[in-house]
Amino acid sequence: GILMSATTTKIGIINRGLQLLGQPQIGSLNENSRGAKSMLRAYDPVLLSELRANAWVFAITRASLAASASAPIFGKARSYPLPGDFLFLAPNETTYFNPKRRDWQIEGLNIISSDAPPLQIRYVSSNITESNFDVIFAEALSGRLAMETCEELTNSNTKIQNLAAFYKEKINTAKKRQAIESPPVKSPTCSWITVRS
Repeated sequence: GILMSATTTKIGIINRGLQLLGQPQIGSLNENSRGAKSMLRAYDPVLLSELRANAWVFAITRASLAASASAPIFGKARSYPLPGDFLFLAPNETTYFNPKRRDWQIEGLNIISSDAPPLQIRYVSSNITESNFDVIFAEALSGRLAMETCEELTNSNTKIQNLAAFYKEKINTAKKRQAIESPPVKSPTCSWITVRS
């Protein structure tokens, strides 16, 4: 399975990024230092960007959505408000034995659908703690934070190329591990095949 570490923390990820930059470590997230301030400004935007880039299995969760009291003005029958931590719908398996396609559309902060409530979804959540991160993802995040803060903290961009290579290697390894450890997903069936059944 995914290798998570209860010891993976926000300050640990930030300190690893500072180490990659050759900068002093911080003892507290709210200390008044250049490293702490720079990394904290970068942290949330970089983390959300990385969570949004892939359907990381450690960030996937489930929800049963209630229908909104007001229906869409045309088209589908119901509107389902998305959870506040919603980033995007997780990929769903479609098999030969369950060929139903989900007839959903995301519009703004709602899913529009004629499916009866509750609407059950799997999605990538932004509400995830660092102890749930895959350890290789945490390393990639440290590398990306170091890249984003390099010029500000070192007054130089000479390390960016090395940091980019470090980040790329770690993020590719994290994706590969996830692909290997996830169950196989069957291809969607098409009418060209099923019409003969």
